[in-house]
Amino acid sequence: MADHRGWWWKVIVIVVFGLVLARGWACGAGRRGPDERLAQHFERLCKIAERGVDHPKDGVHRFMRYLGDHSPDMLADFAATLVLIERIDDDAAHDRRARTARDRMRAPLRACERTWEDFSDAVEDDPEAAAAFERGVNRLGRTLEIVLGDSDRGMPIDPRALLRRLDPDARPR
Repeated sequence: MADHRGWWWKVIVIVVFGLVLARGWACGAGRRGPDERLAQHFERLCKIAERGVDHPKDGVHRFMRYLGDHSPDMLADFAATLVLIERIDDDAAHDRRARTARDRMRAPLRACERTWEDFSDAVEDDPEAAAAFERGVNRLGRTLEIVLGDSDRGMPIDPRALLRRLDPDARPR
């Protein structure tokens, strides 16, 4: 009769190793950086635009739906990219990381330039698609104007003015 006790330790080691790997993956060991995730969103939007060239009204609908579903994540990834970069103490490393983020985020936009032009032309040539897009842009504009514009006290939120006030070089001496 063969002794089967010798193989159990191998199963236990494999299970424990698998759990450690799974835990590491869940804690972000395999996660992409926020700039990479944002670039991935740009790639997905490009695919939507590419499909929208032949069906502009559907393309506008899918484009707006994607932004509605993913803008919170996209804005969070953009903010996380800025925070990630700003937490780097060394100026040279900070600048290298900022350039890397810029290149990662711009790459899918540059790769898709022609598609964006074709999609834009297709939307412009389709009255229903153009109207849907214009309605969405105007609505967003109204939202931003209400949220960031003049308040009841006449004090608009102007990010540029806030940045100027925080800039020590811009203050009068």
